[in-house]
Amino acid sequence: MPDYIFMLESRLSPGQLQVLARVQQEAQELSLNVYLVGGAVRDLMTGSPIRDLDFAVEGNPLKLARRLQDGKSTQMRVNESLRSIEMTLEGSVSVSVEMARSESYQEPGRASHVAPAPILEDLRRRDFSVNSMGISLTPGSRGLLLDPTNGLADIENRELRVLHNYSFVHDPVRLFRLVRFASRLGYRPEGRTQELFDAALERNYQRYVSAEALGREAEQIAREENVIQVLKVLAQKGLLEVMHPALRKRKPDYEGLAKFQRYRQQAEAVGYQPDPFVPVLHYLAKCLQGSAGRQVLRNLGLKKPVVKRVLGIEKEARSLATLLGRRRKISPREVYELLTSVPIGLLVFVLAKYSDKMKVRSKIFNYLFKYRPLRNQLPGRELHLLGVAPGPQFDQILEKYFEAQLDGKIRGRTQPLRYLRKLAGLPMGKGQKEQSQSAPAAKVAAPRKARAPRAGRAEKQRPSAKKKATKTPGNAARKRKKAGGKKKARAKSRR
Repeated sequence: MPDYIFMLESRLSPGQLQVLARVQQEAQELSLNVYLVGGAVRDLMTGSPIRDLDFAVEGNPLKLARRLQDGKSTQMRVNESLRSIEMTLEGSVSVSVEMARSESYQEPGRASHVAPAPILEDLRRRDFSVNSMGISLTPGSRGLLLDPTNGLADIENRELRVLHNYSFVHDPVRLFRLVRFASRLGYRPEGRTQELFDAALERNYQRYVSAEALGREAEQIAREENVIQVLKVLAQKGLLEVMHPALRKRKPDYEGLAKFQRYRQQAEAVGYQPDPFVPVLHYLAKCLQGSAGRQVLRNLGLKKPVVKRVLGIEKEARSLATLLGRRRKISPREVYELLTSVPIGLLVFVLAKYSDKMKVRSKIFNYLFKYRPLRNQLPGRELHLLGVAPGPQFDQILEKYFEAQLDGKIRGRTQPLRYLRKLAGLPMGKGQKEQSQSAPAAKVAAPRKARAPRAGRAEKQRPSAKKKATKTPGNAARKRKKAGGKKKARAKSRR
């Protein structure tokens, strides 16, 4: 039997693992049975990246959500009708906590009647079998896989299967979800599921999708890596026009969206998490003029701040590109200070929008892939080892160190620690001081090494001992006397 807890620990990010441990601890203190369910379990079984953590609780989920929030300014959206809470915790980990429930529908597309239920009944009411698995996190059954609809078999067969014949009738947004999961996973609808899908489209059940449900699904579509393929299949099936009838003939800006996706993937590859929702909606509604573009956003049930951001993103990007392109000489520190308050999603959008503007692109690239990584690698540990305690002074030293890096004042291997000591007001280390003082003396005292003689020149360069022995003081005196006698003889002959 596979060890699913070990699989989770091997696949989750450090931030997700921390959240998972907190959920288990808080649920145990509250005496709540908690389970990891839905997409996280599906992605674990398929080997796909685990993006979100979805938890089901047998009991009140709001108690657990408040404990997870822990008084911090955490983003939190509560759906009272479905008894579910969506949160973004530290490390940008997306979490949903919901009550294990049963659902019953009176009319297509209308809100369901919700009641508390055991976890197995909760799993059976979901959309597709691959999303109807859970892993227990409760002591006593921790690590137990719950698969009441045999979703593992459908994963092996690479199929999507609805759980009952009225699945698309009761909740028509599942028509969109089938297209999205089929595009992402590369799965095909199971035979009966395909028949039910075609019948629902033929009877036009997609018109019963509520604006709120359509907006939530649009947000999920925007997060897909292959969002263009999803939109094209939705348009082919006649589902895209649910957002606006004009989208039946007009196409979204696929070319601009492809550029945005390319730069978005580059940003995500180094750890950024740009929010693609607003840019994707911009490319979706760009083909519609005037009030039609606004109507698309209204049909998605979006709130006014989101609508304002979608309608104003192009103007905002133009202002930023003009500012960056106008200033020829701008220091790295100025670039960092200018862009540090700009959302990552907007920067990626500007890259895609003005990819042909070298001045704009180079400054944003340097900020994202050079300056910000420097900020994340400040030597806080080294400064702490030097004896500086965390506090305001500690932060100021690191800030000055970062500014010096941007200004190009810190180079080489030994200079960073030396500069850090200087900023902290610390003397040079004992080893460094001894080395600096002893180096000149050693250089003077060290004897010059004799060069090895070349072959064939030893006798010429170094006289033999025999020749050296002939040069004595007595011989020199006789030579001088003999030379003097010769001089006297020459002088006498001249007279």
